[in-house]
Amino acid sequence: MEEIEQIFEKKTTGFMHGFTLGNFLQYVEMEDKTCTIKINSKKRIGYLYFYNGTLINAQTNGIKGQEAVFEILCWEDTNIEIQDAGCDEPREIEASLASLLLEAARLKDEKDSSPDEEKDLAQAINRVASHRFQEAITLLTKFLKTYPKNHLGWLWYSRCAGSLNQIQKALNQAIYIAPGDPEVRTEIQKLNSAQKNVGEGKIRHCPFCWTPLNHKASHCHYCGADLFILKNQINPSKGEVNVEILSDAIVRYRNLNSEGDNVHTVYYLAIAHYNLNHWDDVLDLLNKAVKLAPDQKFFSQQLNMLLNYIAATGSVHENNGHYRQPEFRVTTSAKEVEKKKKILVVEDSSTTRKVIVLTLKQQGYTVIDAKDGLEALSKLNETRPDLILLDIILPNMDGYKVLSIIKENPDFGDIPVIMLTSKNGILNKMKSKVAGSAAYLTKPFEPAQLVETIERYLK
Repeated sequence: MEEIEQIFEKKTTGFMHGFTLGNFLQYVEMEDKTCTIKINSKKRIGYLYFYNGTLINAQTNGIKGQEAVFEILCWEDTNIEIQDAGCDEPREIEASLASLLLEAARLKDEKDSSPDEEKDLAQAINRVASHRFQEAITLLTKFLKTYPKNHLGWLWYSRCAGSLNQIQKALNQAIYIAPGDPEVRTEIQKLNSAQKNVGEGKIRHCPFCWTPLNHKASHCHYCGADLFILKNQINPSKGEVNVEILSDAIVRYRNLNSEGDNVHTVYYLAIAHYNLNHWDDVLDLLNKAVKLAPDQKFFSQQLNMLLNYIAATGSVHENNGHYRQPEFRVTTSAKEVEKKKKILVVEDSSTTRKVIVLTLKQQGYTVIDAKDGLEALSKLNETRPDLILLDIILPNMDGYKVLSIIKENPDFGDIPVIMLTSKNGILNKMKSKVAGSAAYLTKPFEPAQLVETIERYLK
């Protein structure tokens, strides 16, 4: 303390010995000093401006305010110089000196953190994000014993903790270490919201924003996302969701899947897309989840709910009400060998085409698909299907023209063709019959109806 007082009395310049820059600034605050302090460190120069003991501004290398304070406080081997006793700088810093010193210490620790610390934390975060929570808890417990001042470790521990009390304790540690960290502050807001909405007992975490939820929750009150597809409640016009949070979750789960497929990350990537109405992505990813975990009925049930909904409503964009789920199940029978028959699906709507393809594959058929008539005719030259599903309304060449070309070809004329259209009416049915189709299905249709019609013509 005496050494600091001498610096002020004599306005000396020099390196600090026996005290830190933080000690020096706390003395300035305690003594209500008004001054400008010049800081030198390895050819870097910074200025701290005090008025009546309050740090009101700072600047270094073109930056000012709080950011400049953190930059200066992280310097090593500092040399200080007391300049004029006046201070006419505008106030740009509102935080207390104590909180600034704490945050600067945290930032310095981050800069000084070892590669092992970063690697160990990244490994633990990967386990949390992959929903391998028991592994994550084990890794984070070990990590925090070694690095107890790492606020990110406490933050991620809170995201896999199994009770609100554990989350509260972890976030208390995180905010104490890093009071200015916006991510920690946001997490505390989520916890406060959860304490009002969840109550006591078992919890789960939102897979998109990590908000604590009741373990039976199907919807996140914080980001607005559905956590899974609900029977009888599929609704493309969902309430507002936080697009930024869902988009970030998509990036996170994509990165995790690039490291190796995990059924949980594939599924939650699908549900993130589901909340944003990215239907083709949802169908592809749910189908992938079914293949990754064929013994877990939950994933096939989720896929079938969506397949049935899209097929029966015709368009996921046109129905604004809740949908009552028809009964349709994947079947296996003694005819399995017979059902290895090949079907060509010609449909210009990528979503409808995907629904039909996935429905038929689940029934054991081999499926070839084409988006227009020209592609369909090209694929006919490569392979002979046992049946063709042909949409009437196609780009460039309509279904009737494609049908006439097929029927005029002696190699393909005997293949049964089922016409698909959104136009219902006797005229269309007659036109299809005259053109040589075996049957006519009006969209939207239920998957069970489609499968039944196909089986009738493949007997």
